[in-house]
Amino acid sequence: MRGDRSDRLVKKEIFNLNRHLPSRRKTLEELLREEKPHVMGADGTRHRFKWAELEDLQGMLTEDEARRLRLPIYIEIESDTSGARIAGDIEVRVVSEVLERDDEGDEIYIYRPEMRVLRARFPTVTQYMFLVREL
Repeated sequence: MRGDRSDRLVKKEIFNLNRHLPSRRKTLEELLREEKPHVMGADGTRHRFKWAELEDLQGMLTEDEARRLRLPIYIEIESDTSGARIAGDIEVRVVSEVLERDDEGDEIYIYRPEMRVLRARFPTVTQYMFLVREL
């Protein structure tokens, strides 16, 4: 009985940690057309993107990829792993280029030192997403 309550509390806290995530992500192409590029968080906060980061990202992609890439790129941190996962073929290509790693397909796992490198280059283009597996 006690474990169920603890599990619910942990899940509620994880949910609260993710309230900043946008209710709808936008493509890079959409954001580049906006005067003040942003997405709205599920909690009503506005997440602004820096122009320099969007232009840097645009320089890494083809026009088709810019039409398909949804931002922000999520860095998924799970409760039962030590690293983080980034999913999506375009997202993985971007992260692989930033980290100077071989393109690994449609998902890549990175660790704290690599997260620092990625976030230093793209602090507004990336966001943390916290996940919890069934306990």
